[in-house]
Amino acid sequence: MFPIDGAFLAAQPRMLNLTTTADDLDLAFAPAAFDGGCDELKNESDMIELGDGITTRVATLQAIIRSKETADREKDRRALPCLRALLDETGG
Repeated sequence: MFPIDGAFLAAQPRMLNLTTTADDLDLAFAPAAFDGGCDELKNESDMIELGDGITTRVATLQAIIRSKETADREKDRRALPCLRALLDETGG
């Protein structure tokens, strides 16, 4: 395990892929499909509570799909059918 602090995060160029005890977590600092970066993506995000009064913004499922379509990496193409099915199931 290593410390993840502001300096560490600031040194990441575009994305940080983490594996946690809960699941994989991708932090995108320059999300594909959003030329305005995180400021633009903020308009397509929701606030969620992580617990203990801590909240954060998380991209909507529609925004994640659009970003993965734009990035067009193999791992994104593999994830898209599941994400689209989830979007259909949730009525998004």
